[in-house]
Amino acid sequence: MFALFIFIFILFLCWGSFLNVLAYRIVHDKPFLQKRSTCNHCNSLIAWYDNLPVISWLILRAKCRVCKGKISILYPAIELLSAVLFSFLFYYFFCDQNNIIFYSSNIISFFAYFIFFSALILATRTDLEATVIPQIFSIWLVPVGFIFSYFGYLDVNLLQSFLGAAFGYLILFVVAKVFKYFTNKDGLGEGDMELLALIGSFTGYMGAWFALAIASFTGSLLGIAYILMAKKTREFKIPFGPFLSFGAIIYFFIKEYLF
Repeated sequence: MFALFIFIFILFLCWGSFLNVLAYRIVHDKPFLQKRSTCNHCNSLIAWYDNLPVISWLILRAKCRVCKGKISILYPAIELLSAVLFSFLFYYFFCDQNNIIFYSSNIISFFAYFIFFSALILATRTDLEATVIPQIFSIWLVPVGFIFSYFGYLDVNLLQSFLGAAFGYLILFVVAKVFKYFTNKDGLGEGDMELLALIGSFTGYMGAWFALAIASFTGSLLGIAYILMAKKTREFKIPFGPFLSFGAIIYFFIKEYLF
């Protein structure tokens, strides 16, 4: 069992590496089908031994072997985050009292939430790096949530999925409009609304509400702490997408204990 989970962990580390590449290429409008990874600074090809998840980043001390340009900490962070989350997801669906159980239904459900978690990680990655959440990682996947819920592979039915998506988008839309009306400033981006719509389509309106509540609380705390420590002004903006993703993931794993 232990050896299996080591293998699973390494496998999901590699998936996290792929998510890094996917997020970077899409947000920077680079060809998705580019065969080899290159340095973001000097465009030199990255050798396979410099492309090992987490390990290469540590060995290279976060610098390109060729130009010594800095390699973002987002790379190992996303790889480790992916490995941990997907390992927990694997355990959630397939492990029962130290036994591995595979049924067709839980395999498809695992696949459904695998897509969902991947989208949340991708949205987190792009929002942290470029303060943007591409629609391909959010609103475009809402119909996928509808389809999986219709066939019974999510913990919500089709109506709950639809209401969750509508609620997720509209509540942030209203908040953004009210904020704009009273301050004449933009407080939330369209990407945040579309991401919460995605969360609602996979977790229902309760999941969207919980994710928003957790995101608002943690985002406020960390935002205030960062402003104080970094001596930023109140005009400083922090990405909201990672906090929404965090709230959605927490909800998924603890929802059965909430109601």
